[in-house]
Amino acid sequence: MWSRLAADPRTFAWLSLREADDEPGPLWTAIVAALARKVPGLDGDRLSALTREPGFAGEDVLPLLLSALAAHPGPLLLVLDDHHVLRDPECQRQLGTFVDRLPPTVQIAMVGRTRPAFPLTRYRASGETRELRMGELRMSGEEVRAMVRETAGILLRDADVEILAERTEGWPIAVRLAALGLREAADPAAFVSGFTGANREVAEYVDEEVLRSLAPDARAFLLRTSILDELSAAVCQEVTGLPDAARRLEEMERAGLFLVPLDDHRAGYRYHRLFREALRCELSRDDESMVAALHLRASAWYARHGMIRSALDHALAGGDTRTGGDLLARHYMDFISAGRSDLVRGWLAAIGEPRVSQSAALAICAAWAHSTSGDRMGTRRWLRTAEGLPEEGRLPDGSPSAKFAVALVKALHGGGSVPELAHAAATAAALAPDPTSEWSVRALTILGYARYLAGDLEGALGPLKTAAQDETEPPLLRLLALAGLSLTLGELGQGAESGRLARSAYKLLREHGLLESPLGTPASTAFGLALAREGMYARAREVLEEALRIRRRRLGLTTWTTLDLLLAAARTTAESGDHSAARKLLAEARRLLAAEPDEGPRFRALLDRLEAPPAGPPPAARVPESLTGREHEVLRLLPAELSMREIADELYVSTNTVKTHTRAIYRKLGASTRQQALHRARELGIL
Repeated sequence: MWSRLAADPRTFAWLSLREADDEPGPLWTAIVAALARKVPGLDGDRLSALTREPGFAGEDVLPLLLSALAAHPGPLLLVLDDHHVLRDPECQRQLGTFVDRLPPTVQIAMVGRTRPAFPLTRYRASGETRELRMGELRMSGEEVRAMVRETAGILLRDADVEILAERTEGWPIAVRLAALGLREAADPAAFVSGFTGANREVAEYVDEEVLRSLAPDARAFLLRTSILDELSAAVCQEVTGLPDAARRLEEMERAGLFLVPLDDHRAGYRYHRLFREALRCELSRDDESMVAALHLRASAWYARHGMIRSALDHALAGGDTRTGGDLLARHYMDFISAGRSDLVRGWLAAIGEPRVSQSAALAICAAWAHSTSGDRMGTRRWLRTAEGLPEEGRLPDGSPSAKFAVALVKALHGGGSVPELAHAAATAAALAPDPTSEWSVRALTILGYARYLAGDLEGALGPLKTAAQDETEPPLLRLLALAGLSLTLGELGQGAESGRLARSAYKLLREHGLLESPLGTPASTAFGLALAREGMYARAREVLEEALRIRRRRLGLTTWTTLDLLLAAARTTAESGDHSAARKLLAEARRLLAAEPDEGPRFRALLDRLEAPPAGPPPAARVPESLTGREHEVLRLLPAELSMREIADELYVSTNTVKTHTRAIYRKLGASTRQQALHRARELGIL
């Protein structure tokens, strides 16, 4: 306990306030009595006598009490516990006067669920106060372990301590309640994993300590807003139907009702997790039928404000699968392209297979969600379902038709042969009625990438160039256009432009949090190859191997994109000199290719070429002329893609001198471009 710390020399006077103390007379009588117990001879009996006088109103005792405290020689701390019971304005005013006039040897600590009605801003500015809020009082994992051991005599495993600390958010009362429950638990791990706000001890604490003391409208506000993950004045007012939501939230925070601000501006809040769960249980007991209505009000508000994820969650929590299905059919691509197929599949499961099977739009949504999760069988099943339903015309997501949407999924994730992917992409492009529409651009992106995979580089170039110019595509399709164009140009020998596009695609991957998504593989492949062309083999291998690690987690994804990545990694690894690791990657690629019904002529040819032993003497034996020292310095700066002027500035020579050295380097290495010279220098081991 704080007062037992041997290093603290202060005298502690501790008073636990009660409801009966919420009047000036009883309040000061209790304070004087608490001080007198710890400070012998506190002005004789004069203070106690004064508090016993008829009509004692409290304030008369202040001058005498302050004088007596000033005469006390040592440091003193007065602790007022449960100060939140003091609601009487006159009590608050007199206590504020007392605090303002305390002698410098006396401190006061207020412990409770509400902030005292004192001028805290002034105290903070003058450095006269120290505040400990819920965050500072949050117990650490070790403190949780210690409380459980002390209360229940149980030493929890690390995993169970972590779960309990996360579920209770370190709230000391909740940890203690959990520890008390663990005394009787036959299986501590099961008790911890099932400890929620529905736990009897937690529910009783919230009911007895919070809800029973509230006015009916305040209690209704708390219960009705418990369905919300996040609280703002606007959504709370919409959901509860009660006025002055902003004022109520401010009062709740001041009252310490387990409200956690989400930002420094107090624009949004959330409830403490266990507190919210306890409120939800109480709401269900009070009026189960109201829960669905509250969810639907929340869904409508979120939908109007463009917060689709919350709108969907609340519509389905309220049992409105029709509204949920309509929202999902319009907005699923936003979540798919952000790498959140898991969310979409969860919503589809909540809507239910019977309803999804009756809607081409939802069946296509399901095909996208399964395809991007690596579920080939699920993808094919939902594509067949969509193809078997009556044509609906333009779909809710804006795509021109169900046939178009089916072709688009087949082209990108259908799991067929490379020619089949290219055919499906061409079908989608032909079905897009407006060549300037977003859907036409998406079809061109996928058509260009499919042609790249098929080895039709010239055929891929046009669609990818058009698609890459459109910056409005969803992130995954945008990076596919950039990466596909980079890969195509790299194969055509346009290394500089390929590298620029690869960096743009990889930057997009990072900016949208898609580095862990296996759907970002083309961007990683393009970036890794660009790094390898520039001689940065260590970084190139790091990027490609990380992409392979992520891709291998979803084995059902399109084989051809995985093969492209594997071959890029094998080539880069071999060029870096690690031939053993390269052979392992090639063997993995060969096994993957053999499992496909159509082996893909391009990939088979690439594999054959990479597996073939090098012919003839090493390139170094064919060097006609060695480079001079200055030419080596210029060569060293060429991979940085500096201009001739920038290289000249770096070496403190003229631009013409750099040009002369560069021409000599190209001649000696048998190259006509910077990229060719760099590649040749790396082959020779001089860069």
